[in-house]
Amino acid sequence: MAFADQFAEELQKALDRDVLKRLPLTFQPFVNEQLRRWEFLFPNERQSVERLLVYVDGLSEAQSSTLFHEVVDLEQKMGVEHWHFSRSEQTIQNASLLAGSQYFQQWRSAVQVVFDAADQHAMQTHAGRAVARNRLVVMNMPRRLPVHPNTWARWQRIGKPVALDLRGMPPGKTSLEILLPSIGSGVSVAANAGGAAGNQETAASASADMWMLDAGKSLVEAALPPAGKPVKGSDFILLSYERLDKFRDNFSSSMNTMRKDLTDADSVYDRLRNVSVEPWCPPEVENSAAVREYVRALFLSGNGAVIFCNSFVQWGASEAFRRARPYVLAAQFGVRDKPKPFTGVAVFDNPNEVNPTPAVEDLPGSAEDAEMLSLYVWLSALRYTEYQSHTACICIAESLEQAYLIAPEDFPALTAQKPVTLTQLSEILRKWVAPVPA
Repeated sequence: MAFADQFAEELQKALDRDVLKRLPLTFQPFVNEQLRRWEFLFPNERQSVERLLVYVDGLSEAQSSTLFHEVVDLEQKMGVEHWHFSRSEQTIQNASLLAGSQYFQQWRSAVQVVFDAADQHAMQTHAGRAVARNRLVVMNMPRRLPVHPNTWARWQRIGKPVALDLRGMPPGKTSLEILLPSIGSGVSVAANAGGAAGNQETAASASADMWMLDAGKSLVEAALPPAGKPVKGSDFILLSYERLDKFRDNFSSSMNTMRKDLTDADSVYDRLRNVSVEPWCPPEVENSAAVREYVRALFLSGNGAVIFCNSFVQWGASEAFRRARPYVLAAQFGVRDKPKPFTGVAVFDNPNEVNPTPAVEDLPGSAEDAEMLSLYVWLSALRYTEYQSHTACICIAESLEQAYLIAPEDFPALTAQKPVTLTQLSEILRKWVAPVPA
């Protein structure tokens, strides 16, 4: 099987010693697919695979047998060796067979135990120790969105509202656009904190420390170089719903041709999984293989991200947390159109192609989307240990001149007695995300 040309040294040595042959059958699809798609993985994803294989490579035969004993035992009970089970990639059939087994939940738990053991082993070495860094999740609901005065009630007092002083905010700009330069200047992107895998990352894999998701395009365009200059990348991974319009239109157009049967659906999905997407990408996405494939996977997941700008922001953030574990994630919600009758917006149908009725903006609906989805963004972050401490979450509602703040006790804005100005908040965030000198 053809893999990437270059891995970290320890991983390459493990592969040369045929470590893959020591893995249980149900581990092989995931690991083989990740190795084959190495250039499309973010450092956090590479780290997970590398830690597992390097750990297994260092075990004796008896130790390896002990590590995988429960997994192998469950595979035998499930009869995996008699299934039509792909070892090279994760397939729908593989997932269906596993999920259909009465032992599925036990198997999932046993697999997690193995990965936990690999992570614990890595943490005991200097290379595997995580760098202590504060993290930041900052979201913005622009002034156009008529946020309900009681919106923070849905957060169930997990944080506190803080008054903002937005006087003097330049016309046509959002508060997040003003805050971003300070946030960016506070983050060091000299090295990824992911250990050996991070040290070996290529330009194609992207540094993935900072992400920006924009329901429109003004936030992303504020972070891009001046017009006329080539885009050579940015400290942030930049994702704009509007700047991805060609990408989205091509996906939804393909989906609109799909007959409503599984065979045709599989054919369309297979085509979209393999079609070259570079011509559909804005420069900030085209220049990174990992980011291009991230967007492809996001739009193929069938969650409304192709049709609804605020779904794009929420699902995009959730996937960024899952796959990349960024130190900083900035997200700005926006205004969507009212859903049109007789269109399948819950799947992929492009309503502007299916129904020629002129689009109408839905400000109240967009505000309600943002109110709910901003909380979902934070809850999706909390699924991962990295965000359960040393993380500040700030959700700004410009129409209320308030922010909802969830942060450790030493976060300065928590004790503010007067409305916090954007200048003050900029300085607070700059210091919060700046790496602590070793």
